[in-house]
Amino acid sequence: MNLYDCSKISDGASSLIIASQEGLKKCGIDRSVAAEVIGLGEAEEDITAPPADPTALRTSAFAASKALEQAGITKEQVGTLELHDCFTITALLALEALGYAKKGEAAQYILEGNTAPYGILPTNLSGGLGGFGHPTGATGVRQLVDLLHQLTGKAAHTISLKHPFGLMLSMGGNDKTVTALVITKG
Repeated sequence: MNLYDCSKISDGASSLIIASQEGLKKCGIDRSVAAEVIGLGEAEEDITAPPADPTALRTSAFAASKALEQAGITKEQVGTLELHDCFTITALLALEALGYAKKGEAAQYILEGNTAPYGILPTNLSGGLGGFGHPTGATGVRQLVDLLHQLTGKAAHTISLKHPFGLMLSMGGNDKTVTALVITKG
C-alpha cells in the first residue's frame, strides 16, 4: 500500500437525531428530511486474534446479511452503498464480502463502472474515507449522514437512485467490530 491507499485520519464530528415518528413531530421535523432505519446488523470478533483468512471480511459479511434480513430486502435492492474504505483493499474486500463481486474480482467490478454514480450500485458518493477523511470516532455517523442526505435530496451531488434503500458498513479493528445499517427515506 502507498500513501493514497490509506484514508487520512482527521478531526471531525457528526451527529444525528434519532426519533420516533412522534418525536419528529414534537421536534417539528418533517418526514421528508428524515430517513428510517429499517435494518441493523452488528458483529464482533476477537480483536486480539489474527483473521482466519485475511482476504475475507467475514464479520462485515455477517453484519450486512443481518441488516438486509431485518430490512426484508436483498443486496440487489440497495440503491446506494457507503463502505468503510479505510484502505483501498478494504473497499475491494467489502464488495466481495457483501456479494457484489466474486472473490478476487472487486477491482474489475469497479473498473466496469458498477460503483460509479450512475452505475448498478453507486458507492461512497461522498468520496468515502479516502476522499472525505476519516474522523475515527465520527466516521460511522458521518457515513449515515451521507446516506441520509443522498436519500432525501440534500447531498451536494444528489443522484436519482434505482432503489430507495441505502446500506452503510462501518468497521473498527479491520473487520473486528462491524455495524451495518439499512435506511430508506422517511
